[in-house]
Amino acid sequence: ESMDDAVGTLMDAVDRLGIADNTIVIFFSDNGGNMYSWVDDTHPTSNAPLRGGKATMYEGGIRVPMVVKWPGKIKPNTRSNAMVQSIDFYPTIHKILGTKPEKPEVIDGIDITPAFEGKPLNREAIFTYFPHAPPVPDWIPPAISVHHGNWKLIREFHQGPNGEHFYRLYNLANDIGEQHNIAYKRPGLVQTLDTMI
Repeated sequence: ESMDDAVGTLMDAVDRLGIADNTIVIFFSDNGGNMYSWVDDTHPTSNAPLRGGKATMYEGGIRVPMVVKWPGKIKPNTRSNAMVQSIDFYPTIHKILGTKPEKPEVIDGIDITPAFEGKPLNREAIFTYFPHAPPVPDWIPPAISVHHGNWKLIREFHQGPNGEHFYRLYNLANDIGEQHNIAYKRPGLVQTLDTMI
């Protein structure tokens, strides 16, 4: 409710200033909902059917919705299932403005404006690095993950036998809740995705 009020206040200000037709609004979160604290005898959010929430490497912790308002460019009710990351905002905003960085630089993100039209993105993979160990349910030790198509591989650092890495592999097309680690069934795919990392 508080967030809705704040967004409404912002949008009212954009209208009041007369810049609504020349303003792009990008609404995005840096993590999934907090489902561990208690507010009024209940959890403040649910990420179902996703597993986990804020501070986990599971989809409930890293998959969030994004809303973009771009008057005259994005048609109402346009939807996209494209996966994007915050690193994509830098090249995307440059593309929208018709600008380039002042100095040549390596840019990890991609221009995501095709997704604003419901088109697919040309991207090989998305990586998430979470070197922390917060004490929350669905905890995963410090880890890194790669999303490639419908596949997601999580590499937990030094959690296997003799200090080797431990792997979790999920096919998100049929296991969005990440309940079935199939890394042992697909060692070749694990190696391919781990090489991408």
